[in-house]
Amino acid sequence: MDLQGIELSHLRYFVVLAEELHFGRAAGRLHMAQPPLTRQIQLLERRLECVLFERSSRSTRLSAAGELLLQRARAILAEADSTFQTLRSAGRGEEGHLAVATAPSLMLGALPRVIQAYRRQYPRIAFRLTEMASSAILQALRAGSIDVGFVRGLDKDPELETYLQWREEMVAIVPKDHALARKTRLKAAQLRGEPFVFFPRDLGPAFYDEVAGLLGKAAFDGMVAQEARQWSSIVSLVSAGMGISVGPRPVASLLPEAVRYVPLERATTTARVAGGRGGGANPVLARFLALADEIYRSGSI
Repeated sequence: MDLQGIELSHLRYFVVLAEELHFGRAAGRLHMAQPPLTRQIQLLERRLECVLFERSSRSTRLSAAGELLLQRARAILAEADSTFQTLRSAGRGEEGHLAVATAPSLMLGALPRVIQAYRRQYPRIAFRLTEMASSAILQALRAGSIDVGFVRGLDKDPELETYLQWREEMVAIVPKDHALARKTRLKAAQLRGEPFVFFPRDLGPAFYDEVAGLLGKAAFDGMVAQEARQWSSIVSLVSAGMGISVGPRPVASLLPEAVRYVPLERATTTARVAGGRGGGANPVLARFLALADEIYRSGSI
């Protein structure tokens, strides 16, 4: 049996003819002339080495082999249509999967709106979000276990690239009864000498160094009197009088009645979306990045 040369079009011709049992009507449905349809059915029968239609001068009906092929052909065509539709959707970035990781503080900004809009527009994407420290995100990107990460601070890793980047204002986080709490704005120099509550550097070296640069790199390590691993813990420890801290402006949404958030003059932190080099060519990721860029550029952080 020579099955080479059998195409999906042959099965489509066969199914229409099997439904109509009339070459003229089938050719009309297929928008083709009757002789080419007859030739295609004859070719299919030769390739399969069986008679699919029993013809007479008065009627055309399916043979036993034709009855069996009709069931199988419909299943094959349905599966092919589904597969091709999935491939087209994937090529347009409308179907597939996307693994995203974010530093916790970035969930306090525009990222939830990005996720909501993306999942609404692309419901067939299997979307997975993981919250982790910036250092762990960069490691996961290098390992290829996530597609994209929202991190703080700049990084010069040659394996990764920055797809989007923006700046966020910094605020001082001080106890409500602290003398600095009465200020409407602060300069970084006014924080020097105060005990600090902050993250261990290994959780986010780039962000840690940004803050250390504001306060004096040589002195900052000695200023950290208490370490914590979550922003909620840092804010709670500040409210308990363990020290002061500095964070990006979105952190000010945490426990606003427990501490005072005071803007820092000329102090900003870098936030960015990073991934593997060339990863932005993935249509699924490209659509996510375009939507994120639109929302972050709108300024609704």
